[in-house]
Amino acid sequence: MEETIKVMNKLEYISESDSIIGWSDSTIAQSESNDCVVRAIAAATGSCYDVAHKYVAEVFNRKPKQGTVLTSRKLKEQTEILGKKIVELGEPCKTFPNNPYRLITRYKNWGEIVERQMTLKTFVKLNPIGTYILIVARHAFALKDGKVVGGNCKDARELKKRVHSAFMLK
Repeated sequence: MEETIKVMNKLEYISESDSIIGWSDSTIAQSESNDCVVRAIAAATGSCYDVAHKYVAEVFNRKPKQGTVLTSRKLKEQTEILGKKIVELGEPCKTFPNNPYRLITRYKNWGEIVERQMTLKTFVKLNPIGTYILIVARHAFALKDGKVVGGNCKDARELKKRVHSAFMLK
C-alpha cells in the first residue's frame, strides 16, 4: 500500500469579524489601518477590539492609523496582557543582545547540522495547540490551535515566512 503524505499548503483562516469581539460594530476598527498588533492582541486575549486598541495605545505608544514600533521588545517587557500571562518562546541566544531568544530549526544537510530561522509552517507543526502572538517581518498576527485569527488572509498562505518572535498566552 502506498502511504499518503499530507502536505500542508495553507492554514485555516478566521476573519476579524468572526474572531474579534466587537470588531464589526467598532467605529474605531472600521477607520483604522496598520493595526495588526491591536488585532493580534484582541484575538489572542479574547478581548474587545476597542479595549485592545486602548491598551496598545497606552502601553505600546501606538498612534492612530500608524503601526506599532518595536513590538517584540515591548511584548518582552510584559508579563501579562489584558489578563493573560505571556511567555516568550525560543532558545537563548547570546549573539544578539537585543533578541535574547531565537526560534531556530536544525536539520542535517550533507552530513552537517544546519541552523535556520524557523518558518511559520514549522512553528505550527511544533505547536499545534495553544494561543500565540507571532511577529514576522513588519507584521504581527494571532495563532490559535493552528488557525490564523484576526490577521490578514495571506498570513494563512505564507507558510515559508520566517517567525522572528513568538509569544504564548496562557
